[in-house]
Amino acid sequence: MEPDPAALQRLKDNFPMPAQPMGEAWFMGERRFFTELMTQDSSQWELGLMESALTALASGPGCFGVLKEWTDWLHHLLPRLLGRIEGREWMEVYESLVTAFMARYPDERGEYPYAPFLEDVLKTLGRVPMSASNWKDGRLVARGLISVMEDSALGPFLSCGGTISVALFLHLKYLDEASFPEWLASVLAIDDPVWRFKIVLWISKSKDLLLQPDQQPGVLEFESSFGSGWQGSWCLMGGNPSSEVDPSQVAVPFLSDARRQLFREEIRRHLTCESLDRLDVEIAELERSQVEIYGIREQLEQASLQILQDYQLR
Repeated sequence: MEPDPAALQRLKDNFPMPAQPMGEAWFMGERRFFTELMTQDSSQWELGLMESALTALASGPGCFGVLKEWTDWLHHLLPRLLGRIEGREWMEVYESLVTAFMARYPDERGEYPYAPFLEDVLKTLGRVPMSASNWKDGRLVARGLISVMEDSALGPFLSCGGTISVALFLHLKYLDEASFPEWLASVLAIDDPVWRFKIVLWISKSKDLLLQPDQQPGVLEFESSFGSGWQGSWCLMGGNPSSEVDPSQVAVPFLSDARRQLFREEIRRHLTCESLDRLDVEIAELERSQVEIYGIREQLEQASLQILQDYQLR
């Protein structure tokens, strides 16, 4: 599913280039300004430049509050970066871009620049991981935006953090609740064993954020071999600025009680002991055919037991 062209064009039309350059999220000493974003065409922006600018947009609001320059540049960059994001080397850019959006809009019930803005973001930014370049014959590609395997000292392994996690949480937090059941059903219906393994692992590793009230993404383990965090997830603290910076601020829970309850209900509806057993058979075959993959059967067993307990699956 590709980003919606009409939604992408609306985002571009509504957010022309700001009049002033954006600066980094640092105010002690000489402050860097990202003037290249104004003097170069978006097709010429280097990867390092985009990573640095997005780090500022992701970390700045929680530390210093909402600055107009950061808001203006987030809106301007969002539709213009999407055409550049393709392949594994762009994972951190995608994750940081989503994080920057979440940092600017910590309350999904808040005000947005124009009426269909949130829908446009989900139809563009939210669809990038599902673009054709990341899939072949219904399976994740090896060098796509969602990594199929990660490397470690013990050999390759499968993880659930990074792009897949931030894309799922983007929808969990901002998708309208009426569309939630259909969306989650479509996520769980993808018939790729690696994808379904990652989803099961993600549900297990994200239990604190998915099930416990008043949590922020900082509770997720960031190390990819252990958890479901993503680039910049630790920046999200539920406020602009966060209550850690300004004690008078009340942190907005990352997931509302209603959304967590919806998620729980839909998982119990679509995930069963039978489906987990079927996935175990497929993962056992994958492990036999690719013996270099490290410990995926044990990962799945532990995650499945955790989910069976947490969601009381039948």
